[in-house]
Amino acid sequence: MSDAAIVEVPILIAGGGSTGLSLAAELGWRGTPCMLLEPGLQPNPHPRANALGNRSMEYYRRWGIDRRLTGAGVPADYPANYFWVSRLDGREIHALRLPGQAELEAIRARTAVDPSHELHWSPYLKTIVGQHVVERVLREYVAERASVEARYGWVLDDFAEHGDHVLATVRQVDSGRRQQVRCRWLVGCDGGRSRVRERLGYELRGRGGLAHFVSIYFHAPQLMSCHSFGPANIYFPIHRKHRGFLLNWNTGTTWTYHLILEPGTDWRDIAPEHAIRSLVGRDTPVEVISVQPWTAHALTAEHYRSPGGRVFLAGDAAHLFTPTGGLGMNTGVSDAIDLAWKLGACLEGWGGERLLASYETERHPIGVRNTAEAADNFDRLFGVMQHGDELEAEGAQADALRADLRAELARQEKLLKSSGVLLGYRYEGSPICVADGTPEPPDHPQQYVPVARPGHRAPHAWLANGRSVLDLLGSGFTLLCFDGVNACAQAFESACARQGVPLKLVPIDAPEIRRLYGERACVLVRPDLMVAWRGDTVADAQAAVRTIRGA
Repeated sequence: MSDAAIVEVPILIAGGGSTGLSLAAELGWRGTPCMLLEPGLQPNPHPRANALGNRSMEYYRRWGIDRRLTGAGVPADYPANYFWVSRLDGREIHALRLPGQAELEAIRARTAVDPSHELHWSPYLKTIVGQHVVERVLREYVAERASVEARYGWVLDDFAEHGDHVLATVRQVDSGRRQQVRCRWLVGCDGGRSRVRERLGYELRGRGGLAHFVSIYFHAPQLMSCHSFGPANIYFPIHRKHRGFLLNWNTGTTWTYHLILEPGTDWRDIAPEHAIRSLVGRDTPVEVISVQPWTAHALTAEHYRSPGGRVFLAGDAAHLFTPTGGLGMNTGVSDAIDLAWKLGACLEGWGGERLLASYETERHPIGVRNTAEAADNFDRLFGVMQHGDELEAEGAQADALRADLRAELARQEKLLKSSGVLLGYRYEGSPICVADGTPEPPDHPQQYVPVARPGHRAPHAWLANGRSVLDLLGSGFTLLCFDGVNACAQAFESACARQGVPLKLVPIDAPEIRRLYGERACVLVRPDLMVAWRGDTVADAQAAVRTIRGA
């Protein structure tokens, strides 16, 4: 059954997971009309990703939902520890202790600000919260946006791209009711088995099937009393019979055990309670909530945009990760933010003909970069998961083995300390950024170099009133003016007004922030908090604005 009337909407989003919801939320924050389709009436209750990176939280901060997420899973004052162990009743091989959000804020309150120190790179470090909670909070936020029509229980069946629109057929899952939707742009955020990607005929390239897992979500109220390691966000059992990840979702009573399956093993042959008790090493009350299989990949779609230019891929539809490094969900969020402002600009009429093409130009290399980094993390971690009972033996030989593993695991801490990946990505050679001739800083997975070079993230810095520089950046372009509203600033103001580009001038009188931003008089920041241009003077502001709006 179908409705005869065709529904008109500028932007149709297929898929309401973390990426699709983030795209709808950003569009809604901007007041841009869109429709979101998501087949699930409720978020998938089985936890998947377990951490929001600092960059995602910077975006969520703009919408005012960062505090809803801080402490929504693991409490903000819970120890942010990570242990690599033989198994839970075995030996500790290595440990990493990071500050939780509450401790991070306390440290900052009593120490001098040093932009080169990792605790001052962002207002956040790592927020431990399940993807199911993130999606619930995003649904609540999207429901408050008047410009967003969220259809839960609906799915995209098919679409055809025409010269100036896309005609999609959508279906209500329960009733089978069908409807046609005409949109200017369609964004496939419909996951690893993306219908949109399949219809476009795009292949996934990279490494598939790195490992197969069974994910066991369970409640075990006495588990913390079964071992002596202490509280942690994640335990990594490296004994080859138990290898995988044990993720904590609260204060140590609810967990997900991701067990790496041996080749040829069917996940349905794994007895969940037995696997958990075998890992723990003793009998303890266990209530299994749900069990799901999954496969680790390092794959990126060959393209993110259709030849006709009206269909896009984002999130898992565009790239598939192994979770090592916590990069998958966070890469999808940045996809959404990059695409949202460009779609909005074109809908409002000031986005140029090259603007939407820059989405693939900018984000595809980041997808390749981040999937490769996650795969490298997995390869290294799996490499230390090849030992058995010798991990727990006594004697000089066993001591030497554990020492070697400890040294290797210390070299793998980029698995958890990944700010270089999450903050240090850059759009080198972007057609909508104006290069200033300065050298590109190293791209290191752990070490982020705060730099306001065009194509890079606008660096965070604390202002005298306790706000971040990021809080000054608007939904349009923002020109940070370190010499007041001088002739350069006035030239940009005039050029933006003439070309219809939204611009906010923000004078900043702070020498330390000026140094952080490269000692330039003016720095132009894009709507996605990336630097578009910087300098002391501008020879042709009209030409610069044409570039940054993709004209």
